[in-house]
Amino acid sequence: MVVLCLVVLGQSVAAHGQDATGSAARLRKRPVRLWPPSDPKEDDGNAGRAIELGGWTYRAVKSSQPRDGVPWELIVTPAGENAVSWRKGAAGRRHMLPVAAVSRKGDGTERNHESIPVVEIPDVLWKQWMAADLQDVAGIHFHEYVTDGATSILYTVHKVPPDDRDGNPPVSYSGRRGTRIEATLLAPVMFNLDQTVIARKDPLEKSLIEGRIQHEVGHAQVSQRVLLEVMRGPQDWNLEYCTGRRSRLAYYWKREQIGRSWNGYRGGVGKLLTLRTSVVLVPPTRWSVLLPIPPERVTQQQIQAFNDAIALLGPQFAAVDHDAQERFHAQHGAFEREARP
Repeated sequence: MVVLCLVVLGQSVAAHGQDATGSAARLRKRPVRLWPPSDPKEDDGNAGRAIELGGWTYRAVKSSQPRDGVPWELIVTPAGENAVSWRKGAAGRRHMLPVAAVSRKGDGTERNHESIPVVEIPDVLWKQWMAADLQDVAGIHFHEYVTDGATSILYTVHKVPPDDRDGNPPVSYSGRRGTRIEATLLAPVMFNLDQTVIARKDPLEKSLIEGRIQHEVGHAQVSQRVLLEVMRGPQDWNLEYCTGRRSRLAYYWKREQIGRSWNGYRGGVGKLLTLRTSVVLVPPTRWSVLLPIPPERVTQQQIQAFNDAIALLGPQFAAVDHDAQERFHAQHGAFEREARP
């Protein structure tokens, strides 16, 4: 038994730090044509051909495990300028981006456009530029998880265990019976993490700023590490009990410095140099979930919940990042009266 549902889901635009929230989903149904056609006469001659759309090359290949979803897989790779700017992410179960370097004005590193900028602000300007609730702060790691656009996902709902070749339930299966839902990404979707570090210069104790910078850079590197962890999601797949999730990510990434404003700095008008780390998930990315209920009992609400868990990542990033930052404080201490927004 296979049920198909194509979902085009509106992405959330997250507020920075722990205030990130997700927007409501916009669901639309579209007809889906599964390739290859069962009748050769229906082949329009384009089956298997690579096509280029919006800087990405799409091609369909025969699936090595067709019972996991559909008999084909989409493979998407960067083309044109994208092929130059995007780097292929590491394969395997453990995904992690290389740790970003740090750049400071005046020490020769500011030319590294893929580093986390560090801005040093004298005490007298700090009092003028920073918001009232940041007057006693020694340093800040500004960061924001940002995404927009839409995510196209194909859902397929399957029996657990699947029927045999004759369409009969297997006799020897010992695990719990239920449902497997596969969420197959159909088009690239991009997620961004913006970051900058500012540190306060003490006119009486100039040496303090080095410790302040290192502390905030530590926070920045924590956020970098959890970025892909959130996209990957839980890996608690348990076929015996028919519960849990797993995923397979295919992605490309890049870093670049941009100028942007931040709440709390110069009334949200002044701009700071900021590192933007961008990750684009591409097909054949797939998320899977097991439910210990038969397929006919799966509701739209359950599919929606799975949908939100894999595509509306703003609130999830905020929660995972917050927990990771608390662990950082437990290990390294809270520097002075530091309080990141």
